[in-house]
Amino acid sequence: MAEKPIILVTGSSGNIGSATVGVLAARYADKVEIRAGVRNPDKIPARPGVTVVQAVMGDKDQLREPLKDVDAVFIVTPTAEDRAALTIKTAEAAKEAGVKFILIVSAPSMTHPDGRVEYLPTCTIFGKQYHEIDSQIPKLGVPYAFLRLSIFMENNFGKKDTIVDQSTFYASQSPDKPAIYVAVEDAAKAAAAILTDYSKHNGKEYNMHSDCYTNAELAAAFTEALGKEVKFVQVPPETAKQAMVGKGWSEWHVDGILEMLELIEEGDSILTVGDTCTLRSLTGEEPTSMKEWVTKNAPSFK
Repeated sequence: MAEKPIILVTGSSGNIGSATVGVLAARYADKVEIRAGVRNPDKIPARPGVTVVQAVMGDKDQLREPLKDVDAVFIVTPTAEDRAALTIKTAEAAKEAGVKFILIVSAPSMTHPDGRVEYLPTCTIFGKQYHEIDSQIPKLGVPYAFLRLSIFMENNFGKKDTIVDQSTFYASQSPDKPAIYVAVEDAAKAAAAILTDYSKHNGKEYNMHSDCYTNAELAAAFTEALGKEVKFVQVPPETAKQAMVGKGWSEWHVDGILEMLELIEEGDSILTVGDTCTLRSLTGEEPTSMKEWVTKNAPSFK
């Protein structure tokens, strides 16, 4: 019997990495060997069918062992100011280890009717980071694909305290400005499908969106799910920044988020327009709607 292909998922203690390992274990454990790569293996629980290994992003010497005999690697780009360097060095380590396929998390793009592809502006913090990643990975000569993720629905958990205490949530966006979002579980399902059949996906880019909605629509969904009126209040960007920094977020990261919210406010198509067919095309499943997400997670907001 042929040995099963080995898949390594970096950043397996984070939302995307952990969810992807979970989907791989639940759906594909009979087909692939799963390695969950984390900086500190002691911090994540053991899972049947999963081997937890230390994998330090960007440390090429350390990565030699966890990448040994790996067929496909999922590089979940870290939330770090030097995310481009960390991601590229990890991809280079994968190449040196003989990995056959690399899947990389990147930022969303927009393909126009004339075939022109638009990416996040490089004048933005995130745009500059991901442009460097996007331009360097294809030069490695290793089969690859990009999984382009929009804003996470799970960011709504950051609204939990004020929804519970004040029946209100705050943001710098206008209440009627739509944006595209992705549910972490949907992204994980897409990643697992690509990784377990990677020969079909070389050079491809997958924009992963679950739903498009406004803050007013989100407030209405929480109102219905919680059985109480939940309001949305728009605040100035500086107020939003102070709140996020006050919660311990890095200032550079907050500035990057606010740049994205400004693009949404301006109606930039990269963050406000997108179809939801990617998950359907990869797995045959329907993506998670905002209302489904709110209903499922409503107990956490009570």
